Amino acid sequence: MTEDAAQRAVVTADPDASGVIIGAPGTGKTTALIDRVVHLLDGGLEPEQVLALTPSRQAATGLRDRIGVRIGQATPGPLARSVGSFAFQLVRGAMVRAGDDPPALLTGADQDRIIADLLAGDVEDGRVQWPEALGPSVRASKGFRSELRAFLAECTELGVRPGELSAAGSEVWAAAGVFLDEYHRVMAQLRSAHRDAADLLSEATGILHTADAATLCPLAPLRVVLIDDAQELTRGGIELVRALRARGIAVLAFGDPDISSGAFRGASPELFARLAADLGDVRVLDGPHRQVPALTALTRTVTQAIGAAGRVDHRRAPVTVDDADAAVTTFVAPSPYEEVDRIAGVMRDWHLSGGIRWDRMAVIAHDTRQVAQLETELAAREIPTRAAGVQRPLGEETVVRDIVGLVRLALLPVEERTPQELEEALRSPFGGMDAIGLRRLRARLRHLELEQEGNTPARELLRQAIAKPAHLTLIDAAEARAAARFADTLAEMTAAAAAGETIHDLLWRAWDGARSVDGRKLQYAWRENAMQATGGETARALDALVALFDAAKRFVERTPNERPGKFVDDILGSEVPEDTLSSPERPGRVTLLTPATALGAEFDAVVIAGLQDGVWPNVRLRGGMLQTWRLADAITAARTGVETEVPGVLDRRRSALHDELRLFVRALSRARSRLLITAVDDDDSTPSPFFGFLPQPEPPERHPSAEHPLTLRGLVARHRRTLTTTTSLAARQEAAGQLAVLAREGVPGAEPADWYGVTPSSTSAPLHDLAVEAARVSPSRMESFEECGLSWAVSALGGDTVMPPSAGIGTIVHAAMETAPDGDLERMREVVAARWPELDFETEWIGRKERRRAEQYVDRLHSYLGTVTRDGGRVLASEVEFRFAVDVPEDDDAPAVHPAGEDTAHQAIIHGYIDRVEAYPAGAGEHPAARGRGWQAMPAADERVVVVDLKTGKYEPESDEKVIDHAQLSAYQLAVQQGLIEGADAESLAGARLVLVAKTLSKSDYRVAHQHTLDGEARDDFLRRVAEAARGMSASSFTAQVEAHCADTQWRVQPCRIHTVPAVSA
Repeated sequence: MTEDAAQRAVVTADPDASGVIIGAPGTGKTTALIDRVVHLLDGGLEPEQVLALTPSRQAATGLRDRIGVRIGQATPGPLARSVGSFAFQLVRGAMVRAGDDPPALLTGADQDRIIADLLAGDVEDGRVQWPEALGPSVRASKGFRSELRAFLAECTELGVRPGELSAAGSEVWAAAGVFLDEYHRVMAQLRSAHRDAADLLSEATGILHTADAATLCPLAPLRVVLIDDAQELTRGGIELVRALRARGIAVLAFGDPDISSGAFRGASPELFARLAADLGDVRVLDGPHRQVPALTALTRTVTQAIGAAGRVDHRRAPVTVDDADAAVTTFVAPSPYEEVDRIAGVMRDWHLSGGIRWDRMAVIAHDTRQVAQLETELAAREIPTRAAGVQRPLGEETVVRDIVGLVRLALLPVEERTPQELEEALRSPFGGMDAIGLRRLRARLRHLELEQEGNTPARELLRQAIAKPAHLTLIDAAEARAAARFADTLAEMTAAAAAGETIHDLLWRAWDGARSVDGRKLQYAWRENAMQATGGETARALDALVALFDAAKRFVERTPNERPGKFVDDILGSEVPEDTLSSPERPGRVTLLTPATALGAEFDAVVIAGLQDGVWPNVRLRGGMLQTWRLADAITAARTGVETEVPGVLDRRRSALHDELRLFVRALSRARSRLLITAVDDDDSTPSPFFGFLPQPEPPERHPSAEHPLTLRGLVARHRRTLTTTTSLAARQEAAGQLAVLAREGVPGAEPADWYGVTPSSTSAPLHDLAVEAARVSPSRMESFEECGLSWAVSALGGDTVMPPSAGIGTIVHAAMETAPDGDLERMREVVAARWPELDFETEWIGRKERRRAEQYVDRLHSYLGTVTRDGGRVLASEVEFRFAVDVPEDDDAPAVHPAGEDTAHQAIIHGYIDRVEAYPAGAGEHPAARGRGWQAMPAADERVVVVDLKTGKYEPESDEKVIDHAQLSAYQLAVQQGLIEGADAESLAGARLVLVAKTLSKSDYRVAHQHTLDGEARDDFLRRVAEAARGMSASSFTAQVEAHCADTQWRVQPCRIHTVPAVSA
């Protein structure tokens, strides 16, 4: 950048000159500051006599690096520091010289936890009488604590004493005064002296006013202080500047009140004007150096809309630019996803066509929530990103919750560790297992239990194995070894905690013992992954872990006698970001920012995303619960006796709008040559009124990103779509040729041999060769096959690896009926109680709900069995096995039925179990109250033999009409007719029935759906169905019957197994 006359005058001013340098964005304020530091050092000042200050640590780091490159000499300390760091050095030096322990910085998260503990104590003892409107639920919220923290900082900067708050005549301030006094007492009792940012500024100001040179130590020679972005100074910062001037130190403050973002924390244009008045001389930089003319004009245009509070000396009228559209473009998307698609396309076009490096681009959004969403969405679109300076609560980081949750498990007694918690820990990165490995481990444990004739459910077996890892040595499998390592680490952490190790030590044990799924140490696997182009998420996880270990170290230093469980509770419940949790700079990545974190940054190309109404501008009034916004005026009025006018709601909203405009100007002014601004216009969102400052949005089809995907993956998808959807031969040939080129270069997805459905089948042989062996046909699965052959095949080939708990409930209710065929209610309940631990449920409340359902079914079954007894019924057989064979002829003749022997060609083997066979005297056994409308009585006979199938499902057929063709009941009747059920006279067979305990009628606790005796044409039709099912189940291909099975036109939509069963989908 070429230095202009105004900059030269600032750089070469007298070393003792003080004043304010005001300039619009990009007018060279920071460059002039750096040049002045170099000029002062070249002019004879020593490095310890010059210091540059910035409002934030990140800005200080960047400024320090730029100065270091320019001066080319060693210095006794950094020439650029944050205001907070400078204040901390002053306070620390004074305390150490006085013989006191050095202070510790109180982070925002630490302060939030202390405030939360004090507020919780207020609920218990009622010491602070908060207004009724601020009840316990309000005071427990994150929003209240955040406002209270801001209120305490304001009190510190104003020097407000608790008594002043009590005398202010406000009920809420009186309560806050009592709380402030309690807060100060708690802070004074901490082991080491802790200071928050406001405390440091206040104490540092006092030290500068009173301390001698010996107390200031290395800061004593200081002669010149240069402050960058001085518009961000709070009242405490202004007082610090006054104290520097009182010591005769020259202060030059560089800033622009039109890009201030500090109104939410006490900075304002009015304070900057007060700073200018204190420092006297005001100089203006007005030569644009950063932006192209079109962007400079846009920045000036928006600046004109900001209210004229404070200094406006630097504002210049916008100039007309002919080619503005080349630098500034806008886009309004019909959906959020299309907005991100356009952002990714434009940025890739900038990168490929414009030659702009990824790290010279930025995306700016209004708040951290939008930034987090953009980080995820852009990464999915292959844009390398990093979220710079966007701090997040530690407890919201998944990796932090995982490792802290593991420590929490180690601190729990073994008997209190639930299977669900252990499974979550095993699936975490620190457990070393994935979902498939965990499922296999549970299955192996269950098989061992069944071999020993036990009935403990798999989840409980897993809990026992983790408690006693020796059980896992019986299983020779990788998943068992991984679980054993996890169990050993957990046991070591438990023993270490009992021995008094700190939370820092326990976290290190968890990290050091962690293994990846492939068995490598997790730290090595993650380090390698983080170095890859796709390792953004891993790098973010490592950043979070570093911040966690820093927080644990501070916790131990602050409260060395506190138990680790307190830290665990604090982190898992944290709602305030740790000051150190932000992504470091990484080359080759697009920077994601909020306007607040964009301070001091500039990029060749910038995207401002999500410019939505209600989001930007957000004119919601803040500070309403504690009325922090009027505290300064009220205290000043009380001290001076001069009343000030309280602004109305409209004035406050206007002020909030101007603050939002300042943020917008800051975002606009970060771009040097390219700017894209986007929004969404749909049913839920509308573009911001700020679009009134901008060019008209382009139609979606005009941008190159809409015509060309600009990624290899997108290019492959486009050509494959052309091949499958376009009828033009020329277009298809072009697409095929391009795919061939991409395939030769090894681009994933381009090679047709890898496409889904193109790979040839592993075999075309049938499942069963009916010419060689008989087919097995289960009566209970016939109808599912007839409904959808594909769904049956997936299930038969292992798709039903995980059965729902409802299937287990049915098994238990069946066992209760078998154990107590006479319907003894107590005996049936005992069976349920004894067998219930066999079932696994995702949560305890689901288990309790299902237990109530099972007991209800038992009560209804008791009602049915009681009716059987009253009708004179008796049990002929229970849970009886049967097997017979049915011919599978090639013609349409009715197949013959034979006793089942050895496998015979062209036969179907029907095999199953009958729940119960009952016999009734003549005229009995109808259960009329449980039958639906239109039921017909069974044929008259001396004795009626009835087959009973107990059903606990909710979707079984519930009337006689619906079970006429019921395959399972028909097969049971054939078994009786073939004489396979001992004691059941085939001549007396009166049919088969479903007993439904999941459904009721007005006069019955259960329902009965009866199928009358199978004979004649109905019997022949069923046998033909069996033969047809045997042929279909033995085939080499299976068809999905979409219309009959999973179409949304059905009364009950069945999700297709090919999409829902993990064993197939994976």
